[in-house]
Amino acid sequence: MADIGFDEITKPGRLQSVGRFMTIPRGCEYKELALSDIIAAFVEAGFTVLGEDGTVYGASSTPSATKAAAKSVEDSAEAFVETPTQEASASTDEPASASERKALLHSYLDRLDKGESLESVQKDFAAAFAQVSGSEIAEAEQELIAAGTPIERVQKLCDVHATLFEGAVSCVPLSGSPEEKPGHPVHTMREENKKILERIARVRADIAQANAMDEELRDPQLAQKIVDDIEFLAPVSIHYKRKEELLFPHLEKNDISSPSKVMWAKDDEVREALAAARHSSERALLVPAKAFIVRVVTPLTEAVDGMESMVSKEENVLIPLSLETLNARDWTQIASEEKEYGWAFIEQPPTWRATAMDLADAAVRSMEKKRATSADSDATHTTSVEKIKLSTGEFTAAQLDAVLNTIPLDITFVDADDKTSYFSHGDTRAFPRPMSCLGRDVYDCHPPRSQAMVHQVFDDFKSGARDSYEFWIHLHGKFLYIRYFAVRDQDGTYLGALETTQDIAPIQEIEGDNRRGADERREAEEQKKR
Repeated sequence: MADIGFDEITKPGRLQSVGRFMTIPRGCEYKELALSDIIAAFVEAGFTVLGEDGTVYGASSTPSATKAAAKSVEDSAEAFVETPTQEASASTDEPASASERKALLHSYLDRLDKGESLESVQKDFAAAFAQVSGSEIAEAEQELIAAGTPIERVQKLCDVHATLFEGAVSCVPLSGSPEEKPGHPVHTMREENKKILERIARVRADIAQANAMDEELRDPQLAQKIVDDIEFLAPVSIHYKRKEELLFPHLEKNDISSPSKVMWAKDDEVREALAAARHSSERALLVPAKAFIVRVVTPLTEAVDGMESMVSKEENVLIPLSLETLNARDWTQIASEEKEYGWAFIEQPPTWRATAMDLADAAVRSMEKKRATSADSDATHTTSVEKIKLSTGEFTAAQLDAVLNTIPLDITFVDADDKTSYFSHGDTRAFPRPMSCLGRDVYDCHPPRSQAMVHQVFDDFKSGARDSYEFWIHLHGKFLYIRYFAVRDQDGTYLGALETTQDIAPIQEIEGDNRRGADERREAEEQKKR
């Protein structure tokens, strides 16, 4: 197929995305190939080709006769494809360029804003974009965001293009491809998605039972089952967080930001729906009547619908797009950092690392890319044996790294361009920080619902309106004190921002004096054990 003109099928992810909908006749139109030449090539390779009108090519005919017959059929449009009517063609022609795709997506948003039904827009979208890959759809959405379209509007397109992949939830990897191997981040994501769908099926059965309840009936067992379903689904947040903080940064480094902005917002909708269901659960347990159980079921249904839709988006847009974009080094780094986040619904997968050949190939490609985009900057790098001179002393790089990691605070520095430049990695980190966050826009490191507050902090630092912000939250048994400080030089020029996080719960428990310098709390705990 690749040799006769369909070279796109050799690109990672293409068979899993556009390959689901492309036919050979459509492919000929798209690639501007003569269908008769393709039929003749198949026959010459030993295949028998059956036309839609029943004509058989290749059973006993010579290649020249086959080509002549196919050409005749092609000219009269009697086999394989029907000639579309002028009206149909006008409404379903595939957008040929990025600008056309962007304009068409804009028109869909306008139609939705004016109240047109989602189903009507979905139908037109599926007809126009059936031959467009998930990466091209993501690229068009990204251009909308870059042009100023609010993320909230682009989110609507998620529900529109979900129908394109309806009935094709799982992408089957090519035999022998790296993502087939257990431990590869894509393999892990797919295994979790299988478990997510299994759990959704079970929860939907409970939801159906609740919706069918008699209005006068009280069913404490069903109420408990519905409430348990919330925690049954809750680990999906681990799946989302790992995707958001490990996979998205690598796409952004390749100038692909639409999935991270739009999908993260959709993930948050699922989280918020589960939180809303949890908020209503206590009342449903106290009064297990249908009226109160439904208050849990309604947001739980929203969460289940969102989770199911996200599985489709990941399998049919995000994964093919990531396979097209990321290299072996990227996938190896993601795999090495997944343990810090954990896994949802599955056991810890085996350790995976790309082959030496794939890593070498990725390294060569990366070097070539750097040569093409920037001059060699080795001379400006400080080596580990050189001294870093500060205003009141000096360190080697190794000493400074160790000192910063020893300070009992989580430290993160964001430069003046709002890029994450550094984070400490001591034993007391409250929030995971993957290496892929370095160089990432700080706003993309936060969920969409938090970005307004983050913008305010950094805008106030840059304008000089404020020099610090502080927050405190209770999380997973810790009392976290989070502080942001504007970093300025002696002339007051803004250099960036420092974030520090500390669990202050142990500090709040301190009483009396400790003049001996002993760890009295540890000694007291050991005394209790004796």
